[in-house]
Amino acid sequence: MTLAEHLTAILPPGGRLHFGELVLRRDANGHFSACHVRDESAVVSLEPADSVRELRDLAKYDAEGNYRPLKAAPGLRSGWITSTSVPQEFLKRLDAIYPGLFATWVAFDSGKLAAVPLRETLERQTGMYRAVGSITDEMATRILSELCQPGCLRRIVWTIGADDLPVFANRGSGEIPLLCTEACTFAVSRARELAKEAN
Repeated sequence: MTLAEHLTAILPPGGRLHFGELVLRRDANGHFSACHVRDESAVVSLEPADSVRELRDLAKYDAEGNYRPLKAAPGLRSGWITSTSVPQEFLKRLDAIYPGLFATWVAFDSGKLAAVPLRETLERQTGMYRAVGSITDEMATRILSELCQPGCLRRIVWTIGADDLPVFANRGSGEIPLLCTEACTFAVSRARELAKEAN
């Protein structure tokens, strides 16, 4: 099944899903649309954003004009809507907002993508990051609670150690979760800071 076929299966005509800060809809004629969840009741007054480039540009900055280096961070700008009748084009537009995250969910859900434990990610680091593998489990928990959970909309499915019980991210009713299957560069950088503080 292609990504477009997967999309049309989970978002049938008349359907509605949450995807991060977006609401995805498909009308009775099969036409796809997405807007910010805050704008769902005001779609008639929204600015059309009907190209990948427009959507990529609007996702770069929050409403106050601050740069958003992490695309899954909360604070996506509102006031726009994008729509198309072509599922492949709709997926390209979703990727402009949340790069690769629809495909990540599909791969994880079908068992084709496994989460990478934090320890495995840290042990691969070299150069100035080689010391990150020395952080304790308590420090790893701090990264989760201080950096990941307040600053990112992704649902973490990786564990700290390889022997920890895996986390399963079943799709809840009415949503496509944004998944984090491996600790990102922001988490690795924070691990480096904690490792330096400990020495």
